[in-house]
Amino acid sequence: MMKASTREWWAGFWFILPATVLFSAFVFYPFVSSIYYSFTEWDSIRPAKFIGWDNYAFLLEDSKMLQAAKNTILITIFGIVVQNPLSLLLAILLNRSFRTKILLRVAFYLPVVVSLVVTSIVWGHILQYEGLLNGFLERMGLHSWVRDWLGDTRSVFPTIIALTQWQGLGYCAVIYLAGLQTIPQDLYEAAKMDGAKAFNRFRHVTLPMLMPATTIVVFMTIVGGLKMFDIPYIMTGGGPGSASYTLTLAIYNAAFRENTYGYAISGGIVLMIFIMIVTLIQLKIMRRKEVEI
Repeated sequence: MMKASTREWWAGFWFILPATVLFSAFVFYPFVSSIYYSFTEWDSIRPAKFIGWDNYAFLLEDSKMLQAAKNTILITIFGIVVQNPLSLLLAILLNRSFRTKILLRVAFYLPVVVSLVVTSIVWGHILQYEGLLNGFLERMGLHSWVRDWLGDTRSVFPTIIALTQWQGLGYCAVIYLAGLQTIPQDLYEAAKMDGAKAFNRFRHVTLPMLMPATTIVVFMTIVGGLKMFDIPYIMTGGGPGSASYTLTLAIYNAAFRENTYGYAISGGIVLMIFIMIVTLIQLKIMRRKEVEI
């Protein structure tokens, strides 16, 4: 007779076997094989040719990839420095009691729900040279402001940044709003009794208690900025030139337009490692400052 512990072990084994097989076939094996292909010259048709570290070395010389890295880092920094405080301010305003509170919450969160493809197409029509924005500027007498917002190298990247922040603002605000609603009101009442003004209550009560929400928002902002792809791909294709290139877009073009799959995979692996390092450092720093409720 088989022991009960042995039967339990085999039962558990058969339960996890299908998931293990699927994970190995569609996640583990492709990941391991991609590491090998990153050291090869491969166009997905002819056999891969091992070239050592050449792909990784070329990443440091490729002007488009370097421009994409610069743009990606700027989008990420802008999200942390600008979008993060704005979303917190918006959450504080939406946390107040007024008649149109629910309507405004829905309105600010709507860009998050709408598909990025739809958002990019609509904004593409608005921002083209004969679009609604330039028409509005002309009617307001601001003729010097009229330009091809997505075709001018001076304006295309700031426009992309503005759209990414607009699209993610509501999502971050909702996380902050959830954090605000978990703060006990007793803390504010105690601070008022001690004579703390509004700014001091915000600094010594709201901010420390919001650190768990801040950790999530900063994490999502960093990851979202580093893997930004949809908006620049649909609206500009990375152009004009490489003015609105991002790392994920550069990797996509290297693979599916230039057929340099080995080089594209090496770029993807470097991006993955960079995201892991940045997020681990960010989480370690932010976790130290969190306050348990």
